[in-house]
Amino acid sequence: MALPCDMVEPQKILSGQATCRDIVKCVYGLSDFELTIYKKLVKQGPLRADDLAPSYKRDRSTVYRALQKLVSAGLAFREMQTIKRGGYFHVYSAVPPTQLKERLHRCADDWFSNMNSAIDDFDLV
Repeated sequence: MALPCDMVEPQKILSGQATCRDIVKCVYGLSDFELTIYKKLVKQGPLRADDLAPSYKRDRSTVYRALQKLVSAGLAFREMQTIKRGGYFHVYSAVPPTQLKERLHRCADDWFSNMNSAIDDFDLV
């Protein structure tokens, strides 16, 4: 997994000053809002975009984009619910924090291994 770090300065992570929140944002390229949505899903369980929008005073489409980002990052999943009178809607659930921690540990181990290989292959000549 690549470390985009678009929203967190890599120096903060490398110097040991980063929080877990900073690392999650860096590894998955998330914004503060997207991470807030993830935490809400963890606390409250499955929710619809319509359920989340009012509590953050955001448009439903903004919340939907955040949910889609979480799904594409593998931090949430979407389930279709059928309405008895016809139609359907989607509910979103978060990946458990324990699973997220395991993924972050694997990512850090892979990064460390890749860094060591790059250093071993380093040639000044």
